[in-house]
Amino acid sequence: MIRILLLTLLLLFTFSACKKDPSTFPAKVQFSFGLIPLGADDVQKDAVHESGETESNFLIIDDGTLVISKIEFEGRRKDANDVFFSADFDPPIIVDLKEGTASRSVRFDIPQGIYERIEMIFFLGAPGHLPLLMTGEANLPILGSKLVRFEYQYSEPVRVLAQGITGNQIVLRKDVVSHATLSVNAEHLFRLVNPGLLIAAEILNDQDEEVILIAQGMNTPIFNVIANRLSQSFEVTFE
Repeated sequence: MIRILLLTLLLLFTFSACKKDPSTFPAKVQFSFGLIPLGADDVQKDAVHESGETESNFLIIDDGTLVISKIEFEGRRKDANDVFFSADFDPPIIVDLKEGTASRSVRFDIPQGIYERIEMIFFLGAPGHLPLLMTGEANLPILGSKLVRFEYQYSEPVRVLAQGITGNQIVLRKDVVSHATLSVNAEHLFRLVNPGLLIAAEILNDQDEEVILIAQGMNTPIFNVIANRLSQSFEVTFE
């Protein structure tokens, strides 16, 4: 009788030990990328050209390239262990911000659960690649229409607090593929760039095209205005 009881207890213990903690089950998360443009895309620009109102001023930023070499994930779950991991990308992820396409698929298996806070760190740049490039057009008093090109040369991490589409909590489930989007918000990034700054800018002649190049070595005051807003202009949304 004692032997049977011991055997039963051993089987129960073995079953309990083999039963996997549900909080460790992986949930698949597919990442995509995009741009929140500044300006009314081509509608405002075409209206100005067709009407001949050369005094109408606008700044449109609607194109760009983002390069990511590493992503770190820090997640704090309700009633479960926190989750930390990092992923290196060689070759790097090269994102066409206008098209919302990337040079490689980015998909993670992340432990399921109710996440009360998710922070993601994106390491920008890679050897031979500009970390961030954004382009557009400005129509300015006196100067007229000029191409605008913003180059960010610094390879550094950008920390982003993720948001859920329905609230602060983000729920990941093992049987549902979740989608997350990293967006560069050009509206926020260029918000402090006014016509006065651009009129006073140095203009580069690039292959017979006049370009307002905003970079560390050219139009530095404008570059600093934009660069100081970079970390607040990245958004991650989980759906």
